[in-house]
Amino acid sequence: MLWYSEITMESRPIEQMRKRFKREWLLVGVDRLNPHTQVPLRGRLLAHSPHRDEIYRRWVKAKGLSVVLYSDKTLPQGYAVAFRA
Repeated sequence: MLWYSEITMESRPIEQMRKRFKREWLLVGVDRLNPHTQVPLRGRLLAHSPHRDEIYRRWVKAKGLSVVLYSDKTLPQGYAVAFRA
């Protein structure tokens, strides 16, 4: 897993990060949301790994608004998505 400093990473479009890190879990510090849907549009890549558990361990230490994403459009077999309001 690679872990990045929030200070050194520049804000990038989420889709650009997804294309760069194929089949990996991404931890993103969110900089911009779509005002209508609240979907993250831009952020700083804080960490990436093919192992979800590594990203979740880093997520609890992240400050500010952040999100964990899978880079591909479909999740790996055996995974599901859950939302919390």
